[in-house]
Amino acid sequence: MNSNQGGVFQQNNARPLTAVIIQHALQSVDMLPRPARSLDLSPIEHVWDIIRRQLQRHPQPALTVPVLTVQVQQVWNPIPQTDIRHL
Repeated sequence: MNSNQGGVFQQNNARPLTAVIIQHALQSVDMLPRPARSLDLSPIEHVWDIIRRQLQRHPQPALTVPVLTVQVQQVWNPIPQTDIRHL
């Protein structure tokens, strides 16, 4: 986790992540709170939904991974951080 300095994570409470040793290791990591909107959707899922909807409207559907990567970045970058924080 050292390579992700400044990163924020979200635990999905999956069975493997609830072990005591994992809980102890994650105490020093900034974690997003569980989402209030939905029990099964995390904030990043909402962001991916925004991206998916915008990609569906793209005039040139991506046919390769490199093209898709560029398109996702073009859609991702303009999303205001305030929108993401308020999901």
